[in-house]
Amino acid sequence: MSSVKPEDLVIRAAEPQDDATAMPMLRASLGKVDDPHYEAFLKWKHRDNPFGVSPAWVALHEGVVVGYRTFLRWEFLTEEGRVLRAVRAVDTATDPAYRGVGIFRTLTLQGVSELTLAGDGIVFNTPNDQSRPGYLKMGWTLARQLPVGVMPRGPRSLQSMLTSRVPATLWSEATDVGLDAAAALADRGVAQQLIEHAPTAGVRTNRTPEYLAWRTAFGPLHYRLLLAKEADPSRGGVFFRLRRRGEAVEAAIIEQLVPDRRTGASLVRRVLRETGADYAIGLRTGPSAGLLPLPRQGPLLTTRPLAASPPSPGKWALTLGDVELF
Repeated sequence: MSSVKPEDLVIRAAEPQDDATAMPMLRASLGKVDDPHYEAFLKWKHRDNPFGVSPAWVALHEGVVVGYRTFLRWEFLTEEGRVLRAVRAVDTATDPAYRGVGIFRTLTLQGVSELTLAGDGIVFNTPNDQSRPGYLKMGWTLARQLPVGVMPRGPRSLQSMLTSRVPATLWSEATDVGLDAAAALADRGVAQQLIEHAPTAGVRTNRTPEYLAWRTAFGPLHYRLLLAKEADPSRGGVFFRLRRRGEAVEAAIIEQLVPDRRTGASLVRRVLRETGADYAIGLRTGPSAGLLPLPRQGPLLTTRPLAASPPSPGKWALTLGDVELF
């Protein structure tokens, strides 16, 4: 445990000049030292987000960043169609030499306080087993387990899926199946036609052309768009990427903007057939793309009120695009 006391630290909102000492600390603390995409990934996630630049807070000791906490801005639509401003508790790190001082808790509660005063509605995230108890102690509550579904390509692929129970790789496998999502969405009209098939029930992400373009834009993630009918986005499509999970190749279905379940299931089968992926995975919301439920699996969604009350557990209608990566 560090000999530094809480009163020795300066806690304040992050400023651009903090990157010089924050970035090496983040890389070292989060195991990203050898990741060539890390800075660009953070810029895409926190600076280019159409919902707004991510607010962040730092802890400094003698002018050096030793703790960092940021919240990703997000927007949901309620069942009544109102915009619910939200933030997601995401990247956080403490210099190993300063652990035990309470930096994570201090920065998180500072952020919660200032975001509440600024009028942000709720904070949400899907913390892992290690960090979840800390969030629950700070006022987060468990909302629900998000419903995961899968579609194996066949019996052999099912075996590959069952034996590859390890974390998936962050960066994607390249494929030429479908369209490059970023290039396709450079035409705003493509996004507008696809959004016509966006869910209209439950609490869901505020899908705008700007959101879809940003969400699928980061190059190393190789997001693809497979349309139900070539060159006709009005018939719907699915966004996906391929990633390694052990010996298996997984097709992550992040968005299903389709008119009906039959179209969704057909498109996911095409993804599997044309890419050779072992199985598809996504969240069973909306048309659910023919995905079969995986009982007692899936990330645990936690929420905390800021200036508004979180939706009731049964109201959430999230997709994999709302929760993966962040």
